[in-house]
Amino acid sequence: MTTKKTPAKVTAKAPKDQEFSELKTLSYKEMYNLVGKFLQKAIPIKGAKLKIIKGLVNRVSPPKPPYVVLQVIDENQLSTTETRYTDKHKILWARSEITMNVTFVGTGNIAALQMAKAFTVRFNDAWATEQFEQYSDILFPLYCDDVKIEKFSINAEDQYDDSCFVVSYFEYHPEFGVCADSAKEIVMDVINADSNTEN
Repeated sequence: MTTKKTPAKVTAKAPKDQEFSELKTLSYKEMYNLVGKFLQKAIPIKGAKLKIIKGLVNRVSPPKPPYVVLQVIDENQLSTTETRYTDKHKILWARSEITMNVTFVGTGNIAALQMAKAFTVRFNDAWATEQFEQYSDILFPLYCDDVKIEKFSINAEDQYDDSCFVVSYFEYHPEFGVCADSAKEIVMDVINADSNTEN
């Protein structure tokens, strides 16, 4: 008696888009939020609330001082790409340097230079690293330059603003994912061999 055998079937399945693992990355807006948290702790102000503007926006009037404007002005890769693998994907990441301009606009309650110095002293201290460890595991404060005073900063009301700025630097570890050709799922349907079955 012969038994009908079904031949082995082998298929390859590529991963679907929704199966992609979650990547560690930050938008510039998310970076501004993290730096904003740090600023609220680093610059104590009595009698006024510090406002933080996240990125320069055209045709929008600034708030009343005191406030701080954050703007990413450069991003450069610091190292060659490193790789890790999941069961279906290849994940690339590299160290990058984020350069962010921090502009301080003061008021009668607190001068711009006073805010800037409060920021630079704390940002260049290990305390900044401790704070950012609570916020993110891919954005790290490095250092900031000396304060530069803007001598002729004119606001929308044609008045001179009390302002200065600092250029600050961060190390950033973003991830980028790709589908790896070698990471495809192989599905095999195989029948069991029966030694008692006649050919």
